[in-house]
Amino acid sequence: MSEPHRLDPRRWYVADTASDRIRFTAAGRAALAVELAQAGIDIRTLRTQAQARAALAVLSDRAVEQLASCRGQHPLLDEILAPLFDDPSA
Repeated sequence: MSEPHRLDPRRWYVADTASDRIRFTAAGRAALAVELAQAGIDIRTLRTQAQARAALAVLSDRAVEQLASCRGQHPLLDEILAPLFDDPSA
């Protein structure tokens, strides 16, 4: 699979326009399966756009938590992260 396809979210799934159902492509599975599995989500169980959005929200929350855990480790990093966390101290 070419790198551009793997990085293009528009190629990660095929949607049924008549319903909420989706199917992940090989590119989508390659891009998301490991990270979803680390969050306890099996990509093979995601069958609808609503389920996929909920799963991606979990990944987003995890990413923010990981960034938050880096706060206080270095002043420059704190300055970079401050706008994300609405931290008026930076």
